[in-house]
Amino acid sequence: MMRVSIMFVQSVILMLALMEAGAFLAPTPQTIRSVKLHATEENEGMMEGLVAAGSSLQSQLASAFSNLEESDQYDAVLTGLCAKILDEPSLSGDDVIVMLDDPISLLEEMNARRVKAGSRSLMALVDAAAASKDSKTMAKVISLSAKNGSVSQYGLLQRDVTQLPTMTNSKVQCPDGVTRTRGERLANLPDIPTDERGSEISSALAVSGVLGFCWVAGILDLEPISTATNFIWVLIVAIGALDNFYDLLKFGTNTFAKDKVELPQELPLGLGSGALTGTVVQGFNRLINVDTERECECEAAAFFVAYTLGLPCFSFKPNALEAAVMVAESSQPDNDIDPLLTNNGMMKMLVWLMAPVAMESEKHPQLIQSDPREAGGFMERLEKSSLVNNEDLWWLDVGAEQEKEDMLKWAYAEADLLLRRQRTVVTEITERLASGAATVGDCVAAIENY
Repeated sequence: MMRVSIMFVQSVILMLALMEAGAFLAPTPQTIRSVKLHATEENEGMMEGLVAAGSSLQSQLASAFSNLEESDQYDAVLTGLCAKILDEPSLSGDDVIVMLDDPISLLEEMNARRVKAGSRSLMALVDAAAASKDSKTMAKVISLSAKNGSVSQYGLLQRDVTQLPTMTNSKVQCPDGVTRTRGERLANLPDIPTDERGSEISSALAVSGVLGFCWVAGILDLEPISTATNFIWVLIVAIGALDNFYDLLKFGTNTFAKDKVELPQELPLGLGSGALTGTVVQGFNRLINVDTERECECEAAAFFVAYTLGLPCFSFKPNALEAAVMVAESSQPDNDIDPLLTNNGMMKMLVWLMAPVAMESEKHPQLIQSDPREAGGFMERLEKSSLVNNEDLWWLDVGAEQEKEDMLKWAYAEADLLLRRQRTVVTEITERLASGAATVGDCVAAIENY
């Protein structure tokens, strides 16, 4: 949350007085209507008479403000207007949109007068727009900021995304410089990581329930079943240990007791490979694992891709519902969002949804923070939406049954390439998020290199 210094608040108060006097942002001091400052009840005794009408403090303040450059005066007002919004976290999205009218009008005036906004005021405006949680409002703010010259990286990497050719035999130049057909490149692309979090968590909870029952039976010393429960929990622990640590056991045996003990290379029922209890172990990993850095990496990837591809959806955790709503809104008139229900638009949306998956799968064998099903869920929501004409969904055409899978696989590969090329910036955003105090404006500043 941005804080405003006492001096800055005084500046804003002064400007409001100047507005009433018909001298808003005047380059020279003007005659100021006398204003008597009344102390609050709590500070009445202390503050009474501290600043009287026509005091030298007001004159000094007016003089100091008039000596500022015009751009600094605009920045002070813009930052103050945004601070009023940010200092009220309880405001609803609609209330924020209403309060943003003044900052947006001021930025439009700055554009008309060719006054460039400073990084501080721009970050405050972006944070205020993000508080509205409205993509159209965010798009308008970013569009005005781009016209102001304060934003240069928004949507800059759209041309770096290789679009999926419409025909299977169409040729495209791949990132490695080799020209291939669509089918040839798809055949060489990595598969999208699978995600079975539902079955993994269910299995872990089931095993936890059995072990918990056995533990309770042992504590209560229930004679009829205690023998059976002891056998069950010992069997579960033994199977888990053998399945996941058999290779370690073989290594220890070969190292320290090679001539005395010889273990079989393979155990029956696939034990020792991790396949038998792998689902349960992965489920426990989901339930227990807490990795803040991993979470921040996924959030940074999503934010960076959205910003650089020109999507006004600065969500740190993209989801199918938000993506579908944005596509529907992009088809409405009177907004600053480019139409997204096109080949290029859909590819940008899918790359955004796949960005956290690409980031996490690069470093970890199991996906925990990201979900590869969101991209497919986004397309399914569009198929079921009453706001979208199914005739515009070309992947539903007869003979295009494989089109949807190809789009998802292509988008995953493009997200991975984009993040690898821009690793330095994504790492900077990750570090800011990991600090726990970063805002949307801070992340924009990292991308814009403020």
